[in-house]
Amino acid sequence: MQGRYGARADEALWLRLGGQAGLDGYLAAARATPLARWLSGIGDGADTHGIELALRQCWRETVGELARWMPREWQPAVRWCATLIDLPALAWLAAGAVPQRWMEKDPVLAAVPANRLPTGRAAWRAAWRERWPAAAGEDGEALERLAAAVEAHLVRFARLPAADAPAARHALGSEAARWFRRLSFRPSVPPSPSPICCWLPSSSSGCAPSSYCGP
Repeated sequence: MQGRYGARADEALWLRLGGQAGLDGYLAAARATPLARWLSGIGDGADTHGIELALRQCWRETVGELARWMPREWQPAVRWCATLIDLPALAWLAAGAVPQRWMEKDPVLAAVPANRLPTGRAAWRAAWRERWPAAAGEDGEALERLAAAVEAHLVRFARLPAADAPAARHALGSEAARWFRRLSFRPSVPPSPSPICCWLPSSSSGCAPSSYCGP
């Protein structure tokens, strides 16, 4: 975990990538960085939906890998974190809306029974807590505090002007990093801080600009 944490893309790297001309140049430059593992499923000529599917699959695989590193009693809670990336799509499906074509091509979204879909963040958190070990103790208390901090960020984020979004993401990434350092080598790290810390710093500058990918 410490090795993965240390290999995250930093602000300087995102700035360099932002200067690339076009998606092909962006991906070629990114594949020569620690981001390469996130791009392994993205082929030449991939469209927006293909890129997003590859990233979702990589996220799920990464969370599954982290779960295998953890004590058995924490593994269900860690594995549940893989569904975080699917919450918007799951909410769409749970509302009875017609599945989008890109959802039908996602093997996870296409296989989720409609009556087992979480309907939002509160439902997701309740299901997450159900997967904690019975005696979570101090680890559970630490996770509750972290979850509350993330929820507060999401509430604030929904009201922010677009220009303030990068700074807000960066602030959350910095807070998650403090949690990671504070809780290193304790079981409470992987169920929430570890996957979040591996990805959040990326969000402060974003992924490939949408203009690279088309509509």
